[in-house]
Amino acid sequence: SLVNDLLDFSKLEAGKIKIEKIPFVLSHLLQETAENLKEINSKKPLDLILNIDPKLENPVLGDPFRIRQILTNLIGNAYKFTDEGFIKIDAQVESETSERYYTVIKIIDSGIGIKKGKQEQIFKEFTQAEEHTEKKYGGYGLGLTISKKLTELLKGNLTLISEENKGSTFIIHIPFEISKAPLPTNKKT
Repeated sequence: SLVNDLLDFSKLEAGKIKIEKIPFVLSHLLQETAENLKEINSKKPLDLILNIDPKLENPVLGDPFRIRQILTNLIGNAYKFTDEGFIKIDAQVESETSERYYTVIKIIDSGIGIKKGKQEQIFKEFTQAEEHTEKKYGGYGLGLTISKKLTELLKGNLTLISEENKGSTFIIHIPFEISKAPLPTNKKT
């Protein structure tokens, strides 16, 4: 996983990551990713709450692989740093035109939170909020950097609201083109 992160990080730095534009259903992707991570973290007694705008059942154009990568990093972190309470995924169409959904996705947790002074730093590569974080929770401090850079490549932005010992909310603002094409169906042979 570190090797993949380093490869992605170096490709992002070199501007070598190509973004795909294919139709997919964002609500399915959100649900699937969140439920997979809940399964992986099933030893933690956390409530997973999904609040997804019904409009996001409509196919959009984008890069589902990269969106999943961002969500996996953010929801994975929420699980990593939360021992009790909940993880909530809230996805809404904030505004729309005939061609686009301007979407906001919030990943909210009731975990350890991040000190005010450290909040800017956590998006920098190889940085974690506290020195002891790596020993206690594992990780190398690349996930958030990659997530932020990928979100920007997708013409969005990633921000954070957090309070120490109360939890964190990562907020992704991202535009999606509404897909006019039907979804590809998996033909069974």
